[in-house]
Amino acid sequence: MMLRFRVVATSLAVALPAAGLAAFLLDRVRDADLRTAIERVVRAQVNDQTRERCEADPAWFLTGPLEGRPKFGVFESEDPDAFPPRPKVVEQPYELFAYDNEFIGSSSATPRMPAEYRDAVRTDTGSMTGRFDTPRGRGAQVAIATGWENSVCTYLLGRIEPAPHQRRDLIIAFVTTFLVMFGLALGASAHTFLRIRRLAKAVGESARNGFPAIAPDRGTDELSAFTFAYNDAANELKVRKSRIDDQDASLQRLVQTTEDEVGVPLKQLTEKLGAIALADPARRVALSGALNDAHALTARVENLAAAARLRMTGGAGIAQTRVDLKAVTTGVASRYLPVAHAAGVALQVSVPDAPVSTTGDSGLIERALSNLVDNAIRYNRPGGQVTLTLARAPGDARFRLWVADNGRGVSEEEFRGLTAVRRFRGDEGRNRRAGAPGLGLAIAREVADRFGLTLDLRRPGAGGFEAELSGNAS
Repeated sequence: MMLRFRVVATSLAVALPAAGLAAFLLDRVRDADLRTAIERVVRAQVNDQTRERCEADPAWFLTGPLEGRPKFGVFESEDPDAFPPRPKVVEQPYELFAYDNEFIGSSSATPRMPAEYRDAVRTDTGSMTGRFDTPRGRGAQVAIATGWENSVCTYLLGRIEPAPHQRRDLIIAFVTTFLVMFGLALGASAHTFLRIRRLAKAVGESARNGFPAIAPDRGTDELSAFTFAYNDAANELKVRKSRIDDQDASLQRLVQTTEDEVGVPLKQLTEKLGAIALADPARRVALSGALNDAHALTARVENLAAAARLRMTGGAGIAQTRVDLKAVTTGVASRYLPVAHAAGVALQVSVPDAPVSTTGDSGLIERALSNLVDNAIRYNRPGGQVTLTLARAPGDARFRLWVADNGRGVSEEEFRGLTAVRRFRGDEGRNRRAGAPGLGLAIAREVADRFGLTLDLRRPGAGGFEAELSGNAS
């Protein structure tokens, strides 16, 4: 949209000055023509016949027919020296006025000669041309010295009316030039704009199809050179993409191998230790350390595998299916029950009778919930309690899945740090600061964002900590 605006703005910037220049030049040409015409006419009047006619009847000296000339009786008025009003006459193409040595007009119809014209006709050139304003536009005038000394016609001032429809013609010239120049500029800019659009479309298709070369632009300017530069870059991108794809495939195999050959056995070992601890309370204390270590190692491996899955190709390869949230919740509770018992924490779970499901990846959502439960147990106190609740109100399109504990809670500064976690970096375990959030919470936040869920962290007034996952139920 911005490029289109610039194209139109550029076309206007070209067309407006061009139209103004065209109108100005037309006005100058007309003015020059008028000045030349009136100067020729007036100089042609400097002859003996004109002098005789002017000196014989200076009061009504005017070239052309004198229609409406007053009758002789007008001159027999009480004040014979007063000039009667000039009669209305048919408009003449030009007029000629006479002045004596002192620039006094020969009749009341004679206009006052401007001072600059007086100075000019007294010089060696003896003439000056210029313009004068009329209701119909600007006409041309010329003042010349006749050389008739001591005469009422020592100087002559000739005027020629402006051409008919002068202003209309200037407007037409301006509008016509503007439209032509605007069309030409817009056409030239539009051609470049369309070339850019075609190149942008070709680049987009190339990127979607693995960066094949695009067809060269047929021009000979810098825009054409872009296609060759892009094709060179596309070849390099294809090589790099191939390497990334190979690395991604290798990483997927590594993650799958780690989950199958390390994660699953560790998970089974943790379940066996938990089952022994639950079945034999006398051995619970002895097994609690081994159980916690095995559980921590299992969670670490599963978190690293989840982080790798979220990172690979931006998570684009993660398929979204229907996830049974009741099964996920009860599975996480069953898995963490021995861990909670070993830590002296009571773990309670509550799920509705009706099925509750959403859309996403079952393994990643289970890992996000496991991290929230693990934190609630890890940062609790002996004798504390953790509740895991799944709820969906009748007719409500959303579900709520939250973990609450009555442990020591977190300070305001710690809470700000937890709520600031938005994305994992992958080095949370290696560069861990005291009190800093680990990889688990970052993965929970990432999983929530990836599948359109909401993760809320709260500090209840009564103490403890709450973490809630919510989203659309399917």
